[in-house]
Amino acid sequence: MIFDKLLQNSKGELKEFFDVLINSGKASNYVYTLAEAHAIDLIARTIAKCEIQTFEKTNGEIQENKGDLYWTLNIRPNYMQNGTNFIYKLVTKLLTEKTALVLINRTNIENFLYVADSYNTDNKILEQKNFTNITVEDDEGNSISLRKTYNYDNTIYYTLKNSKLKTASNNFNKNINKLLKASQNAFVKANTPKWLLKRPGQQPTLIDYETGKEMTYDDYKDKVTNGLMSEEEAIVMLSDMFDLQNLNQGNNKNISDFENVFKKIGDTVAQEWNIPLDVFYSTTGEKSSGTDNFITMCVDLYFELLEDGFNSSLVGKKDFLNGEYIKFNRLNINHKDLIDKASGWDKLISNGFSFNQLCKFLGLPTINQDWADEHYITKNYANVKGGEENNEE
Repeated sequence: MIFDKLLQNSKGELKEFFDVLINSGKASNYVYTLAEAHAIDLIARTIAKCEIQTFEKTNGEIQENKGDLYWTLNIRPNYMQNGTNFIYKLVTKLLTEKTALVLINRTNIENFLYVADSYNTDNKILEQKNFTNITVEDDEGNSISLRKTYNYDNTIYYTLKNSKLKTASNNFNKNINKLLKASQNAFVKANTPKWLLKRPGQQPTLIDYETGKEMTYDDYKDKVTNGLMSEEEAIVMLSDMFDLQNLNQGNNKNISDFENVFKKIGDTVAQEWNIPLDVFYSTTGEKSSGTDNFITMCVDLYFELLEDGFNSSLVGKKDFLNGEYIKFNRLNINHKDLIDKASGWDKLISNGFSFNQLCKFLGLPTINQDWADEHYITKNYANVKGGEENNEE
C-alpha cells in the first residue's frame, strides 16, 4: 500500500507516527498532501518517459525528423537538464501551481528551453502578457534572476485552472478531519490504561517493604502506578489484601482505523485526478485495463496541453498549417514484451503493417532494406471499388 511507504523511514519503521497523527492535529492534510504528491509524480513520470516526435516537411512531404528540434525537446533542452528532467519539472510545476512558464532563449547556434521557477505577470487579457522578475534554478538550488522582459514571442505559457478540484479538496479535508478526530479519540481512549485498585474495608497499617516505614494509601497507589506505567522492566509488589484490575483489558485498538482513513484519502485523491485505483496503488494485474484508462481519462489532457504549447511557440502558425507538428509518442508508455506479443505482431504484419513500422512502434531502429518497407495482406477482405465487390487475397 502506498501509505506504508509514505509513512516509513529508511529502516522501514513508521516515522513520527503519533506526532503526525495526534500531536500535530494536521494528519489529514499531511496524508492528503502525500497522496496528491504521489498522483502528480505518477502523471509527471508517465509523460516524461515518452518520446516527443517532431514532424517536419522534407522533400515536399511531412515526415518524422530527428533534427535540432527533436534534440532540444528529447535530449538537451538546456545546459542544466536533460529532456526527461525538463519535461518532469514542467509537468510537476504545472500540476502543482496550476501555471508554468517555459523560456525560449534563441541563439545563432541552438535554442534553449528553461522552466521558470518564479515570475511576475501582468493582468492583460486581450493582449499578450509580459513576464518579469523571472528566476531559474538548477537541481542543486543555485538560481539566477533575469532582468529581461519576456512575452509570448519567447515563452510558452501554460495555465491549468480547476476551481472545482480545489473546492472539492477543501471540503473533503474539512470532513475527513472529523472522521480522523473520532478515530484518534477512540484510539487514545482504548489504549490509555485504566486500573481499578480495590483496598480492603478495614484500614490496616501499610508498611513500605523497602524502607520499613509506614505509608498512606495514596503513597501506595502512586508506588503501584509508577511501576505499571514505567517504560522499563519493573516488578510491582501487590499485597494479598489488594485487588488490581485492568479495566481496558481486551479493548485495545490497533491503527486499522487510521489506515482506513488513509485509504479513504488515497481513494479520494485518485478519483479527483482521474487515476484508476489499481494504477494509483500499483496493483495492476496482467488483465487490468487500469493503465489504458489512466492514459485516456487522466494523462491525455496534459499531453494535448503540452503539445498545443509546443506547436504554437516552437513550430509556429505558418509551418503548423503546412502540416508540421510536435507530438508525444503515447504508444510506448506501456512496456511491450516482443516474445509474449509475437502472435500479435504477426497479425499486424498480415494486415499490412511493414517491418519498419513495427520497429518504430517498438522503439527499435529501422532497417534500410526495401523488404522492410513492403506491406503484405495475407487475409481475405472485401474491397468495394466502383460499386463492385472484389475479393483480394
